[in-house]
Amino acid sequence: MKNSEYMKDKNSDKILFKRDFYLICIANFCTCMAIYSVMPVLPLYLIDVLHCKESVMGIGLAAFPLVALAVRPFSGMMSDMMDCKRLLLIATTCCAIFFPLTFMAATISLFICIRLLHGISFSIMTTSQATMAVSFIPEKKLGMGIGVFSSMLSLGMILGPMLGLYVTNKYSYAAAFGLPFVFSMLGTFLQLFITSPQKIQATKPRKPTWDMFFMPQGLYALVSLFIAAFMLGMISNYTSVLARDTGMDSYASAFFLLMGIGLLVSRLFSGYIVDKGYLVILVCVADLVALGAALLLARTTSPVLFLGCGGLLGISLGALLPSYQTVLVYLADKTKRGVANAMYFIGMDSGICLSLLIGGIISQSLGMDIAYMVAAWGQLVSLGIFLKFVAPQYRAVLGSE
Repeated sequence: MKNSEYMKDKNSDKILFKRDFYLICIANFCTCMAIYSVMPVLPLYLIDVLHCKESVMGIGLAAFPLVALAVRPFSGMMSDMMDCKRLLLIATTCCAIFFPLTFMAATISLFICIRLLHGISFSIMTTSQATMAVSFIPEKKLGMGIGVFSSMLSLGMILGPMLGLYVTNKYSYAAAFGLPFVFSMLGTFLQLFITSPQKIQATKPRKPTWDMFFMPQGLYALVSLFIAAFMLGMISNYTSVLARDTGMDSYASAFFLLMGIGLLVSRLFSGYIVDKGYLVILVCVADLVALGAALLLARTTSPVLFLGCGGLLGISLGALLPSYQTVLVYLADKTKRGVANAMYFIGMDSGICLSLLIGGIISQSLGMDIAYMVAAWGQLVSLGIFLKFVAPQYRAVLGSE
């Protein structure tokens, strides 16, 4: 009897799809819907309603990821040391409230102030949510689990921009900002039913130490991810402007649809490939495909090629970005996975923030197509850093298990 109970418990530790994992994935979908539904609307809102220039628009859009980046180390520490569920509920509720407040901003200065506060709640919400999700994933299925969890981001990217742009065109900007509020509150409701994960006990220092905020062994992965995320920022925030400049604004929603489908399919299958030991090969192929698709997107005036680039970018980035998160989680101690997830989001936030700042400046001086080409060639630099430094670290960790 005891032996059968032991085998049952042992097998249950290998099961990925449990109740809490389902709930955290659906809640992640809701919060991703909220964030991505408003992303393509924001630059249009700033131009049409607040009448700001493209260079100023970059500063306004960058306020959100900039403060999220600054708060990431603290959100990682908080996720490791505090009750993740309570932290997540508070952060998600605050994040929801800031959507209608953003719409109420009458000036660009007030807009930036609200987006700064919004970025703080967003940083804590996403870090604590990812940390909770990782705690529900068995070690041997870490790649697949992260792939499934992050695929909810893909669903958000499929439906979010489509709904955001549709609601804006069909109804109003007020409705476009009310939509993410509803999805965020739905995410908060679902989080109420998630079991708070037990913390892995560790000897905690009496005074704060550097590794409570930052993971030194993840530095090279952070730099490589930062460069790769630059492209994601350009695509998520400036594709609607690029489409308008090239006369393909009517295809913008379809672009995000195909990109989101590519992200979804890629993330669902790439996790399985990672767990089979092919992470390094996967990153190499994904980087090169993303490079080619971005170069083509910057120059094409064909609707077919424009939409095809959306699908290719979705497939490549869907495989690339979760692979970095898997690497960082593997490199981290089990008691500091909040810091590992914070490092992942630091790379994402900093890359997106730089793309918003530089993208607006380059596009105003040289054109949006040149800004996209800068992002594209950065993929080669990212790949070089990954192969030289990150891949050996990852293989060493796998070999020591």
